[in-house]
Amino acid sequence: MLCPKCNGERNYRNGFRNSKQCYKCKDCQHQFTVDAIELEKRKAQRGAAVALYLFGLSLRSIGKLFSVNASTVIDWVRNFAIQNYEKPTPKGAVVIELDEMWHFLNSKKTNSGYGKLIVALPDSLLTGNAGIVVQQRSK
Repeated sequence: MLCPKCNGERNYRNGFRNSKQCYKCKDCQHQFTVDAIELEKRKAQRGAAVALYLFGLSLRSIGKLFSVNASTVIDWVRNFAIQNYEKPTPKGAVVIELDEMWHFLNSKKTNSGYGKLIVALPDSLLTGNAGIVVQQRSK
């Protein structure tokens, strides 16, 4: 049995927690419980959740399938991406600063909305590029 924190093999029994045997690592002093079947089940569950996400299933529906929260599923997907892929670096990035402002017609009693209608169209989902479209106001 290996310590989940440092992969050390020098462990000893250290009481019980929720009727499960606790172990403590002699190398890093990390306390943990081990249920080999449960660990394998969790690994398979995480892999299946990532595969379902890649096939286009929503985080909420994956969470319902595995009886976990959607935030847990996105953590699994993020950890999988961090472990298996490197983040691409954008080339020639441009920083755009947008500001929202109220516009008034004639007197300040009536307003006509705020800012401009801006639509961001993704150029490429992998690199994070986007095209910005600004619609002109009709007169």
